[in-house]
Amino acid sequence: MLRSLAVALVALGALTACGLRLDAVTAEVAPGGTLDISGGGFSERTQFSLVGGAEVSLTLVELAADAARAQVPAAAPAGLYDLRAVAGSAEAVLPEAVQVVSGGLDVHFLDVGQGDATLVVAPGGAALLIDGGPRSAGTVVKEAVRTLARGRLDAVVLSHTDADHLGGLVELLQGDDGTPGTDDDLVPALRLGGVDDGSCTTQVCQDLRALRAWPFAVPDVGEGVTLPGADGVAVDVVAVDGDVGNGRVAGADDDNERSVALLLSFGGNRVLVAGDLTGGGLGEADVESELAARTGPIDVLRASHHGSATSSAAAAIALWQPRAVVLSLGTDNSYCHPAEAVISRLAGIGAPLFATGEGIVTDVASCTGATAWPAQARAGLGTVSMTLRADGSATVAGEPL
Repeated sequence: MLRSLAVALVALGALTACGLRLDAVTAEVAPGGTLDISGGGFSERTQFSLVGGAEVSLTLVELAADAARAQVPAAAPAGLYDLRAVAGSAEAVLPEAVQVVSGGLDVHFLDVGQGDATLVVAPGGAALLIDGGPRSAGTVVKEAVRTLARGRLDAVVLSHTDADHLGGLVELLQGDDGTPGTDDDLVPALRLGGVDDGSCTTQVCQDLRALRAWPFAVPDVGEGVTLPGADGVAVDVVAVDGDVGNGRVAGADDDNERSVALLLSFGGNRVLVAGDLTGGGLGEADVESELAARTGPIDVLRASHHGSATSSAAAAIALWQPRAVVLSLGTDNSYCHPAEAVISRLAGIGAPLFATGEGIVTDVASCTGATAWPAQARAGLGTVSMTLRADGSATVAGEPL
């Protein structure tokens, strides 16, 4: 007979078929952990799995007719899952019953099309959202917060006010009624952004200023973003308003050049997320190289500005020497991202490249041709998730770093 089920059981109505029934299951589990399952009609033929973005098969540890214990694979991605039991043609499902938590620092580069949104979930469950993609990605961002962060949002950081970084954030913070400034607005405890000089006059900027979460505080370079209960996690502001610590870089006067940049650290690994920060291309100021000289080597680079020709300066890349690079961009986007020269520079360091979209595939006439991804690139992945662990190990898109 199984020992009593864990205290943290979720009692949910089960969908049943032919006597197979699921009643309750352990609510949270880490990869490699076990789930206590109660129900009915279980037999040696019963197979249990978690179903979310992918299906994760469970290994049966103990079994009785009305209870089971099953192990979650060590490689199971964090997220919210349905629990499914199958025995022949019979199937039972508990919807959204199990939350797999990694125990590490999870960084999700969300698939928002042509734009940027990064959801960071700390080991203790605290969540930080950096940008939110375009308005069309509002549903994606809301769903990510609900499933990947278990509905929790402790902090938001807006790198700059370009619509493809701001729109989805506004959609999230204005609440379900779709109107900023009303009682259902979300107001995270910590809200940071760059200097608002009033130059952004778009509708989405007007909606930003109407939010109950407004105004966002302007951080100082070197300021830390505190996430409650996130022991061992450091989130440091390393660029604000064109300044990386020595005053504003010469010529840094537009929105991209003045992006807020964050350096995330856990278990000895460091990840840089820097909005659309510029590297001197197309006449923009080279803020990246100034920043790289101060940060030194990093482990993962979220390439700035979707791999635009304005970003990823050669000098900066040489100083950062990232072990992996993530690009957030759309498939057949109208900006022809990523730039061929940028991909060539990134490929030159030999690190794997991971891209949410595919770049240019069919709309080659308006660009210089289809994106020529190097051999070490994986493009069109959708959301790219990364886990940093306290022991120094890490994975990106399921691959060891």
